[in-house]
Amino acid sequence: MGLDDAPPGWHDDPDRGGQNGRELPWSSEAEQSVLGGLLLDNRALSLVSDLLSERAFYMADHQAIFGAISKLIGQQQPADVITVFEALKDVGAEDIGIVYVNALAASVPSAANIRRYAEIVHEKWSERMLIAAVDEQAGVAWNAQISLDDRIERMAAAIAKVEQQRKNPGARIPLMRLPALRQAASGISWVVKHVLPADSIGILFGGSGTFKSFVAVDCALHIAHGLPWMGRRTNRGSVLYIAAEGGAGLWNRIDAWHRQRGMEWTEAELAVVPIPVDLAADAWRVVDAAQAQGVTPALVVVDTLSQTYAGDENSANEMAAYLRELGLRFRSLWNCAVLVIHHTGHNATERPRGSSAIRANVDFMFGVFRDEKEMLATLSCAKQKDGEMFRDAVFQLSVAELGLDDEGDAITSLVARHLGTEEQIAEARAKEAEAGRGGRNQQLMDLVQNGMLEKELRRAFYESVVEGLDSEAKKKAFGRARAAAVNAGLIEIAEGFVIDLRKGQK
Repeated sequence: MGLDDAPPGWHDDPDRGGQNGRELPWSSEAEQSVLGGLLLDNRALSLVSDLLSERAFYMADHQAIFGAISKLIGQQQPADVITVFEALKDVGAEDIGIVYVNALAASVPSAANIRRYAEIVHEKWSERMLIAAVDEQAGVAWNAQISLDDRIERMAAAIAKVEQQRKNPGARIPLMRLPALRQAASGISWVVKHVLPADSIGILFGGSGTFKSFVAVDCALHIAHGLPWMGRRTNRGSVLYIAAEGGAGLWNRIDAWHRQRGMEWTEAELAVVPIPVDLAADAWRVVDAAQAQGVTPALVVVDTLSQTYAGDENSANEMAAYLRELGLRFRSLWNCAVLVIHHTGHNATERPRGSSAIRANVDFMFGVFRDEKEMLATLSCAKQKDGEMFRDAVFQLSVAELGLDDEGDAITSLVARHLGTEEQIAEARAKEAEAGRGGRNQQLMDLVQNGMLEKELRRAFYESVVEGLDSEAKKKAFGRARAAAVNAGLIEIAEGFVIDLRKGQK
């Protein structure tokens, strides 16, 4: 059976006829494209499962095929032409034929546009439900034996039921037995081992001037070259960088990164969207652009949230919808990690700005912190759903010269480099202190008196350094400065007392 042939018998189904012999609304092309896309890429089911159930399909054969695909994927089994046909045979639907199932798989080049096809199928199904509800209530509307109020109430209830079903299509819920669950848990893949999971979405947040974008670029380029990042293995893959704050500045950072390492930028698997895009509405356009150039990213960087989101950051529903859209369009389609760069508030520097729905709807959260004028940035893990939270990592920022502009002025950019050992961190902090850029770490050391109580040091730090911050921010600022001093071998805490390990103790 070819794609132009309807399955035998469906014309004779009385439930499929409209009023006055008119055909009910449906789209054979959209239904076929959804099924073909699912056969090509089983991961695409997550892109359409919120819209479709078996009953959303008009043709009975399409219902059976979608049901077989959904069941196989829910059982963690591959859903291809052969396995789907075998599943159809198990339910007595083998008359559909393997030729037709194979034709479905061959009817679309990829699953890239499956969400839009599913939206068409869902819309046509909603129209059919509305028509059926109106037809069913037509007799009630003409029945004078029923009060007008009762007739109106029945009509309203029928329409409300259609609306409820339209918003909650009742897609098949996957049920996994323990062996399948164990296999799925052990099969977690990573873009960066124990840092960036594949098939995930998360936030990299930080205040203005904390170097968060430079850290993101460093991560992206390590992945694009397949180099270990922070000493952790990466799975080399393409990176899609949405530079919503402008592509020119990003190029300088990419150029500087490669020059500092003596590497060729031409070898980096990185593609850039150099303009702001409203990802809540137009993420599919980014997908189309990537597909057109054959880009299947392992990592998508969104720089920044504020430049790609037109809604209210403080609205839980709107923020959740934005993150859900990124998950549907990018994460689920490409099985990639999505890293969204976001700002902190003016006072709440220890968390991302906006609704608490951000934390609830992401798989990981990383914060970037900088102490005053230091050319050092600390990457801290605030949430990691699929693994252990990693220890704070320190990055050193340095200036790279890129040449001269048309007016003879130097072109420069900052480059982030991870400091992998305690010795490197201690050396870097010492140089920062010598340069008068000790920031809060140095301010803590200025308060240290050999033999003083730790609580006295904490109190003095709160009063003289972090005035104006809330109690939680003060606590974390002190904790980072204390840890930096201990790790650098400058102080030791014993029995609640501070031991100054510097030469010439105060």
